[in-house]
Amino acid sequence: MENEKWLLDFHYAAQISIWLLKPIGAWPLKQQATKMEIIYNLSIVIAIIYEILRTACPLIFTITVFLRYLLLLFHRNEIRSCIDRIIEDWRNVAIIEDRKIMLANARTGRFFGIVSVAFMFGSGIPYAFMPLLLPPVVTEDNQIIIILAISYFFNYHVQVTPIYEVVYALETISCCTMYTVFCGICSLTAKFVTHACGQCEILIYFFEELIDGGDRNKGTIDQRISTVVTQHLRILRFVSDIEKILNEICLAEFINASCNICLLGYYVIVDWNNQESMLQIFVYFVAFISITFNIYIFCYIGEQLVDHCRKIGTKCYMIEWYRLPRNKARDLIFPMLMSNYPVELTAGKMVTMTISSFSDVSLLNFTIIENVSNYKYHKY
Repeated sequence: MENEKWLLDFHYAAQISIWLLKPIGAWPLKQQATKMEIIYNLSIVIAIIYEILRTACPLIFTITVFLRYLLLLFHRNEIRSCIDRIIEDWRNVAIIEDRKIMLANARTGRFFGIVSVAFMFGSGIPYAFMPLLLPPVVTEDNQIIIILAISYFFNYHVQVTPIYEVVYALETISCCTMYTVFCGICSLTAKFVTHACGQCEILIYFFEELIDGGDRNKGTIDQRISTVVTQHLRILRFVSDIEKILNEICLAEFINASCNICLLGYYVIVDWNNQESMLQIFVYFVAFISITFNIYIFCYIGEQLVDHCRKIGTKCYMIEWYRLPRNKARDLIFPMLMSNYPVELTAGKMVTMTISSFSDVSLLNFTIIENVSNYKYHKY
């Protein structure tokens, strides 16, 4: 049997990722790029390279976003393979309860994608337009300098019309491109992991029907055991492929969050003590919340993935396996053992993306912010 609404279900689940990744050429399902996409991708690369050369304070954010964009393109085939598996899962679901489980997890992935867009563009757009609202800078020799969105290395010739307008437009386009890449990666990660969690929940029902059979798990006892083992291995391969795609991306995200949470918190405290513009303090604070929430999304869904994989082993043990023939019950040892060592999202194979890691990073950054601020204002 086949899900008649599989195409609509898949587009519902992946809609946010498609909207974000397709304009920047990182959505991998189309085999050949059109001329407009090639031109657009070239303009993205030029804009981001320009931004790297011109950026001072947000340099870490720019470099890590650019690296993540390159990693998306580098893992294009692996991402396409994972998306094909997701499409196959949507096509093959035939029981209404399983479809509801997958839709519930799809809504969770969409929610994280939407919130990421809201936070990032909610903080990024005011940041890009802040130079238009703040007063110009007056130098010691009474020269008036109109600041740019990101650049702090001022050049006198940039202040001349229309050079300033062109440079400002390029910087705004670069900012929007970086925010799109940032949110697209978050949405794609949430999409992959929540889908894997949904498949784990469905597999638990397969285990419940292992002893006596049911609508999901039919056939002889050998066929039912083969079905659950095959489904479990399929999920583990999918999760393993996700981890291979995301471990470098998570490392870039971890570095970006670790550095910029500390820097933005420091900016907020320093600007508040220096009685700077409330608009500037507000923009920095919202950017601080945005980056903090984004790394929280990665850690939260990584925690959910570990929990769902471990629940499979727990459920395998909790069924009435003692009713099986002795030689058949032994076959359930392997799913139990494999569930004790679930595949985890890691940042470059060094840090596990879990709530515990998020707490450690947050505590470390807040400690650094407090110590640096105290040193700045109390050393005299």
